[in-house]
Amino acid sequence: MVDTAQHERSTLRHAPSFLRYERYEGGSLETERRVLDKLAHELVDAQGTYRPGGSPAHLLRTFQARPALGVDNARLRFHDDLPEVLRVGYAQPGAEYSAAVRLSDASRAERPHAAPGLRRMAVRVRAGAEGTHDLLATGFPVSHAADAREYVAFAKAMAGAGSAAEQAFGLLVKLPLAVGWSTAARMRRNVHTAARHAVGSLARETFWSCGAILWGDAGPVRYQLRPAPGGTPAPPPDRGDPDYLHRELTQRLFTGDISFELCVQRYLDERRTPVEDGSVEWRESDAPVIPVALLTVPRQDLDAAAARSAARRVERLAFDPWHTTEEFRPLGNLNRARKAAYEARGAHRLRMRLTPAGLLAPAGPTTPVTPRPVAVLQAPVRAAFGLVGRYVPWHRLPLPAGLRGLVAPGPSLPRAGDLLKPPMGALSQVLGRGPFSAPTASAPSTSASSAYRRSG
Repeated sequence: MVDTAQHERSTLRHAPSFLRYERYEGGSLETERRVLDKLAHELVDAQGTYRPGGSPAHLLRTFQARPALGVDNARLRFHDDLPEVLRVGYAQPGAEYSAAVRLSDASRAERPHAAPGLRRMAVRVRAGAEGTHDLLATGFPVSHAADAREYVAFAKAMAGAGSAAEQAFGLLVKLPLAVGWSTAARMRRNVHTAARHAVGSLARETFWSCGAILWGDAGPVRYQLRPAPGGTPAPPPDRGDPDYLHRELTQRLFTGDISFELCVQRYLDERRTPVEDGSVEWRESDAPVIPVALLTVPRQDLDAAAARSAARRVERLAFDPWHTTEEFRPLGNLNRARKAAYEARGAHRLRMRLTPAGLLAPAGPTTPVTPRPVAVLQAPVRAAFGLVGRYVPWHRLPLPAGLRGLVAPGPSLPRAGDLLKPPMGALSQVLGRGPFSAPTASAPSTSASSAYRRSG
């Protein structure tokens, strides 16, 4: 008779390494995916509350905040004394790669650069035969939510909260009813602290991954990009200049390089360094910070034509934490939920639209030829479906009516933009918001993203 415990231990030893660290809601990846899909559907109505009748173009703007920096001539060089346990894949002593870097606001709203709040960094490392790797980090060490359920609860509580009174009601009443008083208090505390952070220079900010990634056989790590020693201190922010952070970086780079240290913290155990809870900080006293590489943005004139052209190229990227290889796959519930969210956001960022034939095709200027009989019917049909769409989302209509509304001549229903997102895409407004962009080229054939799809 086979020893069950021994069989389970043997199975775990031969399973993919990430299975040793991840815990799936419901006990399996497939069950968790269904849970996340349900959460996404719950957010559809909340999205309409945020922006009733919002167009795909408007959704595009929410996914991409105005950048303070976009360069594609940065360099990432791993230290010569890189610890042996961390020598995995492209991370090798002395290895140097080109990189694209983007620094921007994390807010979905248009606001002055100098306004307090979260900022984000995205880095794409071009490692040649070792593939390309995206590093995404934010200017606060933890997420306000532990997992996707909390993210969704927060989004629903704040949906449509425009005035201060509505926001207070959402934070103090709706959120505690959804997640409990102690969890709501922790979420409010994290959001409040992050939102009050004033930034004088993005070159002097530290950016944290918040969630964990795999680092080969070394196991899970969280990474951070912190200012390299030296450098000019950050000046007080100029609240009167809407492009202050960009101008400040322009002045810095005109006179010298900007450098960040890439550092990692290694996993210890689920209590001190949890993989599945994004709201818990990995304290340096428990998991020391280990510098592993130096990211350098070289001296340059950001106002020059070549630099402006490079910035436009970076804008056409769609950074994605799952754009990496299996050795460095993202870990944890939030990262698994973000995977589909980033894919949906990437479609918007690449200006994709749903054609009447039901195929995704690049959007662009077109001159449609409308037959006269159809043109005569456009106004009443559009008005009828527009009226229905004010009260009933397309996906809640009977199937024939819902499909007819989506392909009706003229503009789509007010909420038909939701169809641009796959089922998990509803999470993109919450889990995938921010300036992280996605490649026009496909990810490596051995990418963590493709492996994740196969693992289900």
